[in-house]
Amino acid sequence: MAAWRILGSQQRLSVAIYTWPGYEYLYLAEQRRLGQRYGLDLRVQQYSSIEDQRLGYGRGDAEVIATTLPDAIEICQEVPKRCPELFLVIDQSDGADVIVSTSDFADVRSLAGQKVGLERTVLAEYLLLRAFETKKVPFDQVRLLYEGPSALVKALDKGKVAAIVTYPPYSNDLRVDSRYRLLFSSAQIPGEIVDVLAVNPAFAKRHPDLIRALVRTWWAAQALARAEPHASQALMANRQQVRPAEFVASERGIRYPGPAEQAEMLAPAGSVARVLARMADQMISARRLSANAPLPTPTQAFLPKP
Repeated sequence: MAAWRILGSQQRLSVAIYTWPGYEYLYLAEQRRLGQRYGLDLRVQQYSSIEDQRLGYGRGDAEVIATTLPDAIEICQEVPKRCPELFLVIDQSDGADVIVSTSDFADVRSLAGQKVGLERTVLAEYLLLRAFETKKVPFDQVRLLYEGPSALVKALDKGKVAAIVTYPPYSNDLRVDSRYRLLFSSAQIPGEIVDVLAVNPAFAKRHPDLIRALVRTWWAAQALARAEPHASQALMANRQQVRPAEFVASERGIRYPGPAEQAEMLAPAGSVARVLARMADQMISARRLSANAPLPTPTQAFLPKP
């Protein structure tokens, strides 16, 4: 399916997402048709997992995706010709991405020699790698079980794994259940787990106005959520099949950088570029990334002019 087409004065653009609270603002924008004032007919293209979404982009099923920095790096390794440009910082995970174990395990060190469940994504491996690194535990001392996000929760519940790497909404019930323990979270590595909007550079070159319209639509969704919080939260929570209170709780570990922060974060030597370089070094050292792989390129080109 084409990622875009013209409908009268509206240009349709699909954005590929998976289930994550921060991405639901794109769904809010779609449902409330917030892009229309900018000539954009926004459509959300839902994937069941991070891996499925990443592979879909690599195949060319989507031209624009909401993704994490580690998985953007992985795209560049898998499909260098579609190595994306990063044109908007959606959010920073400040405790939302977590490693949860059964209550039998006291800390990250106790996972040595155990089986840990995670999605087949660079984000999950990176979080696990950083958790082990901060506690000086060799990464190869853990056995890995790869499953989808819902299957991981079931595997933990049935005792098939000692711990899992997870995130909202899948982590919601685990974090309030005394049978489980939070061992590590993205709050312990501030600024490293960042979600961005990313685009195939060839598509962005052909349709720069469409990407600019998407940026403006994102800010319109954020403004609507502030102006009509209860209705907005209810709509986004319903799509995630959780109660509005649960959706609000899941966002407490997420920070949304505002428009004024974007230029610095996406500058050639800005915070996103620095995190990308640091991640690449760590992933190469852990033999999870080829030293010859290109890196995603942060760009300020599609931000509103000051």
